[in-house]
Amino acid sequence: MPTLAVFGAGPAFGLSVAHRFGREGYAVTLVGRNPATLEPLTASLRAADVSATAVVADLTDRNRVREVARTLRAPDVTVYSPGDVSRLPVAALDLDAEELESWLPLNLLSPVALTRALLPGLLARGSGSLVVALGSSVRTPDPVLASSAVPQSALLQYLHSVAASVGPRGVDVHAFLIGSLIERSAAAALVDQGHFDEQLSGVLPRISPDVLADRVYSLVGRTDTVETAAA
Repeated sequence: MPTLAVFGAGPAFGLSVAHRFGREGYAVTLVGRNPATLEPLTASLRAADVSATAVVADLTDRNRVREVARTLRAPDVTVYSPGDVSRLPVAALDLDAEELESWLPLNLLSPVALTRALLPGLLARGSGSLVVALGSSVRTPDPVLASSAVPQSALLQYLHSVAASVGPRGVDVHAFLIGSLIERSAAAALVDQGHFDEQLSGVLPRISPDVLADRVYSLVGRTDTVETAAA
């Protein structure tokens, strides 16, 4: 049975990806920091006859990320898609070195640690897919989102470099750029509550997580592309 691991599993994108792959016969492992969030997600998958387990891990802790990755023994597909709504984004003119440093773990250091932990097993097998969700501001800069976009831009360069190195050996790496607010997500709920009114202006485009999940599924096994816009 093929396996999928979702790092940063939540009730929108992560759960939709898990259900999409589950329908194709994948066993799913959900990784996240909050057991109260993971429990209903796992129950939803099992109710759909998907083999599902949950692992608690704070994705800002790269040593824990490495530990979980090694325990999972090179899943066939790994998706990294953390959703951090615990604090507001910091705009470019307000971003100093110390503030930026606090955004590095989730947006650069942990996904690099995850990639490094996964690659030996994937390369030994000669197959496997890694999909990392990024904000589209890595390509279309938005000064309001500088705190996450700056480290994610570095991550994008890293993913391109890794993909070029491992693609000829059967492993595909993807940067999945999302530029719309994901329906049913915690971020969408906060926007609807006015939580980000001072940071955001205008009406944000929205996209179904099920549409995103279909796009992710279509990337598996493709070594001819690295950077993909979600919609």
